[in-house]
Amino acid sequence: MRPWIRSQLKPAVWVACAALACTPIWGETIALSVSPPLIEESLAAGGDRTFRVTLTNDGDRTLRAKAEMADLVLNVSGEPVPREPGSDPWSLAPWVRVDPAEVELRPGERRQVQCRIRAPRGAAGGRYGALLFTADREAPLAGSGLRFQTRTGVVFLVTIARTERRQAEVAALQARPAEGGVALEAVVRNTGNAHFRAQGEAVVKDTRDRVLARVRLEGGTGTVLPGGERRFAGRWEATRAEPGRYRLQVRFRAPGLRGVERETEFTLPEGEHGQVEPK
Repeated sequence: MRPWIRSQLKPAVWVACAALACTPIWGETIALSVSPPLIEESLAAGGDRTFRVTLTNDGDRTLRAKAEMADLVLNVSGEPVPREPGSDPWSLAPWVRVDPAEVELRPGERRQVQCRIRAPRGAAGGRYGALLFTADREAPLAGSGLRFQTRTGVVFLVTIARTERRQAEVAALQARPAEGGVALEAVVRNTGNAHFRAQGEAVVKDTRDRVLARVRLEGGTGTVLPGGERRFAGRWEATRAEPGRYRLQVRFRAPGLRGVERETEFTLPEGEHGQVEPK
């Protein structure tokens, strides 16, 4: 993987690769921003769609920005992990054409580039990627050989209409000790062919099947790409719970997604909480 691609996408919000990037150089600023940060569309197989992306030079020196597609996956924490274009089975890169692929921007100038996505006939499911823009220039120090770069981009989530198969499973489930309570964690795996945004809930019951707590499981946006996994976590404040056996049930839902649930049992020992024992 190219080092510039790895450093490209930031984890704050998973579409944050479109955040402003800037580099100060001896009192000058290199800064490039892009809009929109996220494009999510549904296309017909054999169809195409054209989008306009706006680049803005927010710095004080002229920049030349170059466009390049990268594949995009999300790790278990929801952080974007870019890859070489065409390396992922759900790559959008072969479907994308950008015109112009390189633009020059004066300080404060805005320019649009045209991005065309063409879906081949017979295509199905989802395709994902990031259109990255890189701008660099030499440092104003004669003979230094130094170059400075700034990068930003647009995330694409594209699905082929009426071919989506949204399926998932809970790949892992655990309860573990935490101060004054029990930490609950589930990993959801996307076994379908298109992305979804899941919401999760955990239910804690005693051995008499009485509901003791309902806990929302947090996973950021909850976005899970095909073939990917996402960690969801919550906490049961079990300060008044007695030692003994308990049941943990988790359920996840999203549009078009059904039957994603799992359960396990765990023990609260004397003096501490959360020794998990899978069912």
